[in-house]
Amino acid sequence: MRKPSKRWSVSCLVVCGSLACGGPVVAADTLTIGTQGISWTYKDKKSTPAAPLVVDELKIADVVEVKIAGAIPHGIVTIKRSDGGSPVEDKSPVLACGEDTGAKPNAVLRELDCGAASRFGVAFTGSLRLEVMNTFKDPVDFYCVIHHAGMAGTLKLQP
Repeated sequence: MRKPSKRWSVSCLVVCGSLACGGPVVAADTLTIGTQGISWTYKDKKSTPAAPLVVDELKIADVVEVKIAGAIPHGIVTIKRSDGGSPVEDKSPVLACGEDTGAKPNAVLRELDCGAASRFGVAFTGSLRLEVMNTFKDPVDFYCVIHHAGMAGTLKLQP
């Protein structure tokens, strides 16, 4: 009977160790936010002026796709809510196309599909895709660049 080679034994150890220590592989999902009139939509949920859309199924590496179609212009921008005051734009959570990674060390979302210009923070039609970075921890609020607080939402990691 032949004795296994040293190379074969080392290869087996590497493969078995990788499988044992790697943990489960979780595939990234695409979560699509759409528009209907002056509301954000996600699955069977819809925003209203009194109730923001809540997307609470995010996982690290997921992609949030914002699809805007129709005659009413929209766009998405992240916001910061203040106690009792109106929310204000806060673009710091998103690393938009063309921005240097070092300029936003606290970014939690990264714009994908960079073309001629960023679609984050401006009105557009078509789609915008944002990747959930491993720095995402706390909920991120957003609203429409046209309709502001009347068309708001929140992105959260799944519980």
